[in-house]
Amino acid sequence: MRCDKQHQVSEDLYRTIFSRNIGFFTESEQEMLRRASVAIAGMGGVGGLLAERLTRLGVGKLNILDTESFELSNLNRQFNSTISNLGQNKAEATFKHLKDINPQAKISLCKTGIRTQTDASVFVSDCDLVIDEMEFGLFRESILLQRAARQKGIYYMFAIDVGFSALVVIFDPKGITLEEYDGLPSDIDLDSVEELKIPLEKVCPITPSYAAPVSPESEKILQEIIAGERQASTNGIGVGLASIMAANEAMNIILRKRDIVCAPRYTYLDLMDRQFLIASAL
Repeated sequence: MRCDKQHQVSEDLYRTIFSRNIGFFTESEQEMLRRASVAIAGMGGVGGLLAERLTRLGVGKLNILDTESFELSNLNRQFNSTISNLGQNKAEATFKHLKDINPQAKISLCKTGIRTQTDASVFVSDCDLVIDEMEFGLFRESILLQRAARQKGIYYMFAIDVGFSALVVIFDPKGITLEEYDGLPSDIDLDSVEELKIPLEKVCPITPSYAAPVSPESEKILQEIIAGERQASTNGIGVGLASIMAANEAMNIILRKRDIVCAPRYTYLDLMDRQFLIASAL
């Protein structure tokens, strides 16, 4: 009897927290979100906000991962990045905040990252979808993660921000590989490659109009970013947009409210250029 009462209290709490979702979601769709499990690698700009959005949608289980800690340069855009959190691991800080939003959410955190194929497989083992929001340049880790998703038969997705725009790419487990999308051999041996480099245009095939160099100084900055010698410029608008787009696509993969746009096609939205399109990267 006591277990039944506790279960009812738990049910009532969830329904109350997410009652305002109902209308655009049906009760059965909300239950599907509650039963869904999503892995998010990277709790930085896009990943942290994405985890927060999915939690507020009512997704019942999240696996979150990040090896880094908050620093001053994160304050302009990253979820849960505050002066008081400086030096704290991003996944750990995000975990506490998400549990404060929905105490019933099942959230597993990892602070060691994706080092091997086994790490990737374990991270996605109990999930319905994996979203890659790791730091730009971690191409080897991303391939390991997508291979793990393919092996499990689940979708893999990444979302990136560029200025005031965002781009989302979704990989069907039976579709093209991330290696093919990036112009690499599908059977590439990651352990034998000394340094894996992917051209910027492969990751983001569209350059916003306002990203064009307007001075020798901005040209120098752009070339340093392309060469990997300088961190890319980023802001709260593009990061927020990318997280919202990723959350929307994750919701659609779970609920199938419309067709899923899969690689080599991508979805792109730029708020400054007022541009929206679905196009192919190949």
